Amino acid sequence: MGIVLKQSLNNTIVTYVGFAIGAVNTLFLYTNFMQPENYGLVQLILSVSGVLMPILAFGVPNSLVKFYSGFNTERDQDRFLGMMLFLPLFFIFPIGIISYFSNEAIGNFLSRENPVIRDYVWQIFIIGIAMAYFEVFYAWARIRMKSVFGNFMKEIFCRVGQSILLVLLWLRVLDVPQFINALVGFYIIRLAIIKFYAYRLRFPKFTKDLPDNWREILQYSGLIILGGSTAIVLMEVDKVMLNNYLPIENVAFYAVAGFMATVIAVPTRAMHQITYPMTAEYINRNEINALEGLYRKSSLTLFIVSALLLVLILLNLQDLYRLLPSDYSEGYSIVFG
Repeated sequence: MGIVLKQSLNNTIVTYVGFAIGAVNTLFLYTNFMQPENYGLVQLILSVSGVLMPILAFGVPNSLVKFYSGFNTERDQDRFLGMMLFLPLFFIFPIGIISYFSNEAIGNFLSRENPVIRDYVWQIFIIGIAMAYFEVFYAWARIRMKSVFGNFMKEIFCRVGQSILLVLLWLRVLDVPQFINALVGFYIIRLAIIKFYAYRLRFPKFTKDLPDNWREILQYSGLIILGGSTAIVLMEVDKVMLNNYLPIENVAFYAVAGFMATVIAVPTRAMHQITYPMTAEYINRNEINALEGLYRKSSLTLFIVSALLLVLILLNLQDLYRLLPSDYSEGYSIVFG
């Protein structure tokens, strides 16, 4: 458990720093520097992108972690990694073409209740691509048992970027459309940095050959969209649904309440970054006893820490909402859900 404890601790610190920055953004900067309808727009763009991301990634991040440790030779690993790099493109290009010719129809669907979202269809698609390939390269680093830097980029980089952009918005250096376009830029920069880092760990040697079990990999990747990516979609799809039935400022109220509730899951997210590739390795090597020990220790730790966080949030919830503008009190009961 040495590597698990060390990287889980580092990931927990990074994740909590990211959530602290996110808390400042969510509870103070967004709520005071941006009108609820504009904050709801930003949250909706990010949520639709988050729902789109697993489809564009086609389960490749999960497949990378699951199958990599099963290849014993460098040649087989290169064939596998090359396939993983190009597989998402077979879905990004067709979806991009469909989006280009159906841009108006997609805009009409998303803007039935809130017309403002109509002008940001392409920003949603670009962020979705950046998120998808970020997860691919982050998984690329995790299979090398290097998860801390990727976790830093995932949890902190774009949140710091949002803080900077919110201050610029408050100073009236940017307006809301420029804020959103700059936010797209931060996601693209984040992708470029994690790609460079992943290639430093293991630069791909491209080959025309596919791994022998490519059919199994494709089947698993397809199933992950329906199974393993469900948790990601469920965290974001509710905001997308709210947009279709309620004024967009309600997305902002819901996002603030949802952020408070998701703090409980921070230890899970931190530990998952390193335990997931180790779980795959134990399964591939049929080390059942080691797998059982990993599950027991990680589950007990997460139960204790998450229970303490739940108690702290519930005891301080009223005080937290007193810090927010009065409009956001409508989301108070959502935290308990």
